[in-house]
Amino acid sequence: MLVAIDGKPVLRRAVGEANREWHIANTADTRFRIGSATKTFTGVAVLRLVDEGKIALDHPVAKYVPNLPQAWAGVTIRMLLSHTSGVPDYVFAPTFRGREARLIQTPESLLTLVREKPLVFAPGTGWRYSNTGYVLLGMAIEKVSERPYADYLREEFFKPLGMADTGYETEDAVMARRASGYMRTRDGWAAGPFMAPSAAYAAGALYSTVGDLLKWDQALYGDRLVSKAGRDLMFADYRNHYGLGWQVDETWGTRRLSHGGATPGFQASFQRYPDRRLTVAALSNSELGVAEKLATDLAGLCLGASVYPAEVALAPSALDAFAGDYRDAKGVPVKVVRQGARLVAYFGDEPAGTLYASGPAAFFMKVSDAQLSFRGEPGRTRTLVVHQHGKDYVFDRASGH
Repeated sequence: MLVAIDGKPVLRRAVGEANREWHIANTADTRFRIGSATKTFTGVAVLRLVDEGKIALDHPVAKYVPNLPQAWAGVTIRMLLSHTSGVPDYVFAPTFRGREARLIQTPESLLTLVREKPLVFAPGTGWRYSNTGYVLLGMAIEKVSERPYADYLREEFFKPLGMADTGYETEDAVMARRASGYMRTRDGWAAGPFMAPSAAYAAGALYSTVGDLLKWDQALYGDRLVSKAGRDLMFADYRNHYGLGWQVDETWGTRRLSHGGATPGFQASFQRYPDRRLTVAALSNSELGVAEKLATDLAGLCLGASVYPAEVALAPSALDAFAGDYRDAKGVPVKVVRQGARLVAYFGDEPAGTLYASGPAAFFMKVSDAQLSFRGEPGRTRTLVVHQHGKDYVFDRASGH
């Protein structure tokens, strides 16, 4: 993890193991897959080519990528960047996760997974996150630059900026300081499912370090990579808090430009708070979704925010009243048990998560943004409500528990 103010690190720390089999520790220079944070590089590349007059945001992508389905004729570069194209996401194709994700792919083979699928909505009329859009953008970059996507990024960004620990991962690469990806189960740690880097392409095939992401952050403050006009376009909120390759929102009372990433065995969060000159990066070789929460909380601490609610102490007998087995309407189980002075919850096959009391029947978690409340008569709790990502998930207590 890294926290920097005015481009100078104030925290640069590593925990855990890059390789659990050999007990090799993570360091601040360990290289991690960054998943969809790759989209920030693809977005900047497109805006750079716009500055050079080689791409126009409102031209159809078919001008740059031949032989596309007729249904995609109205899809523009801007729509692809902002996820407003309606082009379906290939990662949800029935065969992708079970088979195609593990095989070496080409951009064309990824498009084949969705060529016959209908648009999710008419181009420009809605918002739906689509990795396919960034595959098309990578192909457009290759077409107008006359270079492979990986070469373009290396020659235009990585080498000039001294980002020696960032690159496009390939299936046969022998890479120093590369982290292995893991997932946590109730039985312990397991290797993350293999995903071929080429199956992510311009949507998510890059690796990096927290130090290199700081170099990327600093280069985006001036005109070295993209003009001010281009940056203004890139960091505008087009729809659903998304710009052109960047998530755009307000967090802790200030503007945030960011992107997360998730590939099997890895999590990433890259956050910029430009009005405060604050940069936070968290990279993880675990599927546990802590990178985004960690980065956001670190930023909050730097900005003087109150990150967690005040914790209150509850008597063991009060905690025991909440312990039991719960299920939602689909049968997804949650098991709540008391361990000492706190409750612990097991969500399905996920590892245990500690619950911290913020009220007589209200709890929060520190590893996610989930807030939980137990409802029912005192001593006879019947319902667990989990509030997360703006939604309520209801779990009813199993009879006899």
